[in-house]
Amino acid sequence: MRPSTVGLLFAVTAVLSGVEATFGQGGSRTIKGTLVDSADHKPISQAVIYLGRWSTAQRTGDDGTFHVPAPTDRTLMMVRRPGYVPAVVVVAAGDSGSEMDLGTTSMLKVKTDSDRVEAQNADILMYPELAQFYDQKAKFRQGLFLTPDDLQRVGGSLFTLIRQKPNFHFICYVTRRGDWDCGQQESRGRTSIMNPNPRSAEQERCLMVVLTNAIGPQHTLDEFQMSDVLAVEAYPHPGVTPPEFTGSPCATVILWMRNGGPVTAHP
Repeated sequence: MRPSTVGLLFAVTAVLSGVEATFGQGGSRTIKGTLVDSADHKPISQAVIYLGRWSTAQRTGDDGTFHVPAPTDRTLMMVRRPGYVPAVVVVAAGDSGSEMDLGTTSMLKVKTDSDRVEAQNADILMYPELAQFYDQKAKFRQGLFLTPDDLQRVGGSLFTLIRQKPNFHFICYVTRRGDWDCGQQESRGRTSIMNPNPRSAEQERCLMVVLTNAIGPQHTLDEFQMSDVLAVEAYPHPGVTPPEFTGSPCATVILWMRNGGPVTAHP
């Protein structure tokens, strides 16, 4: 049975406030279960299993089953596959070395606007800071917004992904070596994104700002791993960047991280 978003709210909040899904404390155990489509009850394969804020790097099989190691403490499991509302399940505590069968979990296929809202609510239950991300996604239509499902769907390099989007082809950023990477500007033409037909004087390199909500050391854009990023929010120029994220003469990119909170840090 697929639990409702509203019904999970209290339990999820309690788990988030007191439990980290880590394996370094209290040993480990195994949890298993089966994932099915809520409409036709057919198995859902290739859904990714998350414990706490982190992926287990394991997916459901062709028969919809999963079998993953888990901490012994009470924790949260999220199962997600693009096109479905993510399922969030509270997993009770268990003994080290034990096995817990979670039974069958059903997932709703996203078809309507209300389904999309429910998918967003599931993300916010697991990652409360994404409430701000989705709020700005609704308000700032000229921004680029890549949701957790978008990132799971595409994979690959984060900075290459952003550069492929309209209005972001010519952004520059500082690499881990301290160099400016402007996307092979000699062969790609203009580097300014302020004007679609710039004069030669406007073809100066334009360094974007990368903001994150990460806790810990900051990195350059080419050092971030896609698996560490929850969502991406980006604005092509200051004219469309929300006031709280200003600071770049051209593009601003906000990375919502799995190990983060509010967006405050400048790399």
